[in-house]
Amino acid sequence: MRTISKIIPTTFFAFCMLVTHGMSFKSDSLRFEVLMSSKMLNDIQINARFINSLGITSNRLILLSTTNQFYLLGWGGIEPLGKKLGGNIGSYSFTPDSLLMTIRNNELCSFDSLGNLSKLFTLPSEAMGISTGKYVMYVYDRNKDKQKNSLYVIAKGGKYAKLFEVQKPINSVVEMNNLILFSTENAVFSFNPKNNKLKALAALPKDKEIISIAMDTSSKTIYFSTASMVYALKDSSVVIITDQFGGVLRYFDDGLIVFNPEKKFLIRIVGLEENLVSKKQAMKVTADKKQTVDTLTNATIIDLVKTKLSDDLIINIINSSRVNFNVSVDSMIFLSNQNVSSVVIMAMKNAMKRKTSDGSNVSNH
Repeated sequence: MRTISKIIPTTFFAFCMLVTHGMSFKSDSLRFEVLMSSKMLNDIQINARFINSLGITSNRLILLSTTNQFYLLGWGGIEPLGKKLGGNIGSYSFTPDSLLMTIRNNELCSFDSLGNLSKLFTLPSEAMGISTGKYVMYVYDRNKDKQKNSLYVIAKGGKYAKLFEVQKPINSVVEMNNLILFSTENAVFSFNPKNNKLKALAALPKDKEIISIAMDTSSKTIYFSTASMVYALKDSSVVIITDQFGGVLRYFDDGLIVFNPEKKFLIRIVGLEENLVSKKQAMKVTADKKQTVDTLTNATIIDLVKTKLSDDLIINIINSSRVNFNVSVDSMIFLSNQNVSSVVIMAMKNAMKRKTSDGSNVSNH
């Protein structure tokens, strides 16, 4: 199959028609358009259990999937796409030129001319996630049982390379200009492939896992969500978009699509920019500029600890950033009194040793 449009049912209208006619309700400056609900699915007797993934086709239709069946959502309703598939679909995304790439078990697959999933190559591990960049694809580990979780970039021709690894599962990946944004645990990070620098952009309380990120490139607004809330990060300020629901995010046509596969609803939020401008009670999290400075200091580490980031993630930031720590005995005592763990303090000491030994201002992996 060269493009998914080859097997799209002709009875579907464009996604923009669905947006125009979808049920909607307002909240302040925001408008919420219900594109799919559990009642709609029950009415047409679809009891599918969707996976935590969402795509938008070149025909502006929404692509959903169970572990063995794709579905297309449009103004004409929701219908199965093609036949049931073997294996276990875990994630999917369209390439920059609109080809559908699917991860099945530990295989990266595409559709052949008969509508069957065809293996392209074997991935490093099972149940990886996949997302689309401007020119490349990204696959990433999201297995909670793994000690190290990696992000890989895939170029044309199937060649891929590891960009970095962290100790916790990677839940979501998007591009922002020349940076890669990703979420793990309760935090959003940026990674610069040119200099391998890792920065913490925002963090929530430790019990709130960030499951998805989306990017509005025109306004440079980052959206991220938990299972029950949606946030926006812009100009180092974080605001709550809604505390009524959360899910998988996609930014499309000046609106934010939120898909919750467990509760079987899909909602599009519009009027976001007006809402961000007029929001009076912003929820400040860790988008503080002190956390995105070029050189890490003792004060930076204390700030990161206060946001309740895990030690593993803080150590990853230390090992991929410029550092200028004070590692005197008094400073170490002060850090300990500020709840900085001994393993983080040791990472700070090692980073300064590497800086001294190699004459560099950057600590390396």
